[in-house]
Amino acid sequence: MLVVANDEIHFAREVAKTNTTQVGTFKSSHFGLAGLVSSGRLHFYGKPVRRHTARSVFRVPARPLPRVDIIYAHAGMTRDPVDAAVAAGARGLVIAGVGNGNLGSAARAAASAAAQAGVAIVRSSRTGGGIVERNVEMDDDALGFIAADELNPQKARILLMLALTRATDPLRIQELYYTY
Repeated sequence: MLVVANDEIHFAREVAKTNTTQVGTFKSSHFGLAGLVSSGRLHFYGKPVRRHTARSVFRVPARPLPRVDIIYAHAGMTRDPVDAAVAAGARGLVIAGVGNGNLGSAARAAASAAAQAGVAIVRSSRTGGGIVERNVEMDDDALGFIAADELNPQKARILLMLALTRATDPLRIQELYYTY
């Protein structure tokens, strides 16, 4: 899928809106533009590197997608936001963590307990750029977490909603993050 705006062609997976009102708001930070539109002609620079659309294993079901909440981590965060989301029925949580998708000890303990209870926990970053690597700064294997790779929290949420229609095992879901 592509997004075309302001004579720029972006891969949908890579594009993000960066300003509330400016016309030139769409940016593709990690891999750059897919191409440009000039004088009504399309100029492509590359192909998407991840599986998408017709090559995807995902099919949106007739029933609603699983509930996945985003929780923004912050200094002094307690376990309450994680516990509340799980109690409200979230099947997955995307933690928009500080830096490399990190969260403090109380929230980390709550997220790990939720993962052990079968709730998918994805670590993303609230920074707006960069890659959240698996088993860097946090032991995702021991905690039962999934790393979002370079997906921002919003996109990580959509992928987790779809992933939960195919898998519940954190390692299988992690593979979906590396594939899509």
